[in-house]
Amino acid sequence: MRTIFIAMLAILAAAFFDGVAFAHPQLQAAEPAAGSVTTPPKQIRITFNEGVIPKFSGIAIKDKTGRTVAVGKAAIDPGDKKRLVVPVLEDMAAGEYRVDWYAVSDDTHRIKGTYSFGVSHR
Repeated sequence: MRTIFIAMLAILAAAFFDGVAFAHPQLQAAEPAAGSVTTPPKQIRITFNEGVIPKFSGIAIKDKTGRTVAVGKAAIDPGDKKRLVVPVLEDMAAGEYRVDWYAVSDDTHRIKGTYSFGVSHR
């Protein structure tokens, strides 16, 4: 009887923690894409697997020397509440850039991450 009770408790715990893991937002795609080389972007678009709150979400872009590129206020794409859109407010020189992003989902889970892309003027 005790073995059955422990087994059932383990199954319930696994089900609970498995559900919690899927409750966090996850990065699905980014524009410009990670590892890509593009012309200087006018905006950064990051798509998640669930809706995010723009007031608590955003990005920082840094060049290879660590200088921060000016960006505007994060907003949600009117056509997709899972897509965060951040305007880039200055021209970007050719080179490598790192995007540090953070997002809070509709259910208030916070995540963050980093990816890089390159800029070319050709």
